[in-house]
Amino acid sequence: MGRDKSRLHPRVRELCAEFERRCREAGLNVLVTETFRTAAEQDALYAQGRTKPGSIITRCKGADYQSPHQWGVAFDFCRNVRGREYDDSDGFFRKCGEIGKSLGLFWGGDFRTFVDKPHLEWPEALPQNSTKALKSKYGTPERYMATWKEEKAVTYEEFLAHMTRYNAELATAEPPEWAREELAEAVAMGITDGTRPMQLIPRYQAAIMAKRAAKAAEQKKA
Repeated sequence: MGRDKSRLHPRVRELCAEFERRCREAGLNVLVTETFRTAAEQDALYAQGRTKPGSIITRCKGADYQSPHQWGVAFDFCRNVRGREYDDSDGFFRKCGEIGKSLGLFWGGDFRTFVDKPHLEWPEALPQNSTKALKSKYGTPERYMATWKEEKAVTYEEFLAHMTRYNAELATAEPPEWAREELAEAVAMGITDGTRPMQLIPRYQAAIMAKRAAKAAEQKKA
């Protein structure tokens, strides 16, 4: 068991970082305590309160891959204050849970049974809060993780180059056949000159064209 966020699904990793950021902004001193668990680690937790001393803290068996932690799609958190880690006298966990929910995560405090307030998971990978779909499709967490792809951030220069190429393509593109008659009518009315009909336009040009169209409509009525 550990706090290594790099073992989370890339999207969950992003959500976890945003969760921490928003909690800090809200004045909630949060600490992510657990991310990924191996089957052995999950089985050790399952044994607690059953075959080993302690209270029962999980219903999920590691050998059956029942915990979302084993699939890298969940993380746990606490209050980052020594001696008060799980003090909820001021509604700390609900406040954090609401932030998690605002990001599209499922909060363990909303479980109907076995409420788990320090827990957040990614429902996109867990229909009905279950790992059954993952097990059915991938079999093991390792196979699921092999499908993960890191999302590469696009730089401004790359985006600009892409848009330049895209605009160049639009400059020579022809309008669809169904729009050609309307385009010719708009040219005849002086709304547009008809050149580069597929190219993007800024708002001021759209406003000018709208004004010309309104003026042409008034003239037609007169």
